[in-house]
Amino acid sequence: MTYSDALAYLNGLQRFGIRLGLENILRLVEAFGHPEAAFRSIHVAGTNGKGSTAAFTNGILRAAGFRIGLYTSPHLLDFRERILVNGHPIAEGELAALTIEVAGVIDRLFAPSPLSSPTFFEAATASALLYFARAGVDWGVIEVGLGGRSDATNILRAEVSVITNIGLEHQEHLGDTLESIAAEKAGIVREGGSVVSAAEGAALETVARIVREKGARLIRVQDEYRVRYLGRSERGETFRLTGRLREYDSLQIPLLGRHQIVNATTAVAAAELLEEQGFTVGEFPIRQGLASAHWPGRLQLISARPRILVDGAHNPAAIQALRSFLEEERLPGCLLVFGVLKDKAWEQMLETLAPLTSTVILTRPESDRGAEPGTLADVAARYFAQVRIAETMAEALATARTLAAPEDTILVTGSLYTAAAALRALGFTSIF
Repeated sequence: MTYSDALAYLNGLQRFGIRLGLENILRLVEAFGHPEAAFRSIHVAGTNGKGSTAAFTNGILRAAGFRIGLYTSPHLLDFRERILVNGHPIAEGELAALTIEVAGVIDRLFAPSPLSSPTFFEAATASALLYFARAGVDWGVIEVGLGGRSDATNILRAEVSVITNIGLEHQEHLGDTLESIAAEKAGIVREGGSVVSAAEGAALETVARIVREKGARLIRVQDEYRVRYLGRSERGETFRLTGRLREYDSLQIPLLGRHQIVNATTAVAAAELLEEQGFTVGEFPIRQGLASAHWPGRLQLISARPRILVDGAHNPAAIQALRSFLEEERLPGCLLVFGVLKDKAWEQMLETLAPLTSTVILTRPESDRGAEPGTLADVAARYFAQVRIAETMAEALATARTLAAPEDTILVTGSLYTAAAALRALGFTSIF
């Protein structure tokens, strides 16, 4: 099996869609001798910011000298981005060999009832856990795929469970209220475990209730950590942090936006919990780990004249954080390139972005779930004076460059699929 064959096999499992529940993943890991038990783990759930928080946590633990497996989703340019050991993606040959093993187990266990076959995400998760165990990682930093309670990653016995902010998304799977969504995400909390959460309001109250019921310990990031904002450059954000264990003067992160400071603080809170559990981390690895975090496609600055920003914001809360950043920057002019999945709250997203610009160029994300630009156009015309449609991302960017003055900003957003298409159109073949 080649790497291309492996991708074809895994992508073929997408036909089974999203299937929440632990039965399939438990059968898979049992067949492989429970690889998830071979390393300690930090489990990260949430609506927005969980990938960035995982990246910051990965950086901190690597700087502390641990060998780290990082599992995230979705990927931008290459499936192998999902499965990293010490910052290096799984090799093509290793993924192909793992896929042969996983496919063999799936054929053996599920052939009598193929409609119950593991999904793409279940197979990918099993592959990642097996790879991390064989690579001898000390820690796995594992991002939830969807929700938490019934997500395939929720077979871990994590040392720390992290829940970032919580908003309305995936209601068809998680429920229609913040409380129901928070309860699903808090399903990763372990009996007697340690939990860090950046949630607020009713969502935090739900998380806190479940933590109490499970006899776990909760660190409330927004209440127990104090941030003093120090400034921004094109290299990122600088802030002072009063933690529970120490004061951190002038921390730097390479990701733009004040919302990333919350994600970084959440990672620091997780690291401090590990210190309290007896693991050696310390101030310098926290500083170094935050400063070295790598997480492309999130307010990623591509060029300066015109300024091109690529951001994978894909729901109203993320779009609001993006708007707040741009309003703080007080940019002289902005053009919007927008592509979104059809099951997202795209009208609300467009309405939120409308005060930033009078021009939007609509394009379709590279996904079967992508919304057709023509479908969006009539609604977009309510909010933007000029609405254009581009068949491809390359065409959208070319149009934007034609319209933009050198001092303007071209903002590409609406979906991680849109961000990925922009990076490809701009010549990126890898995020590393």
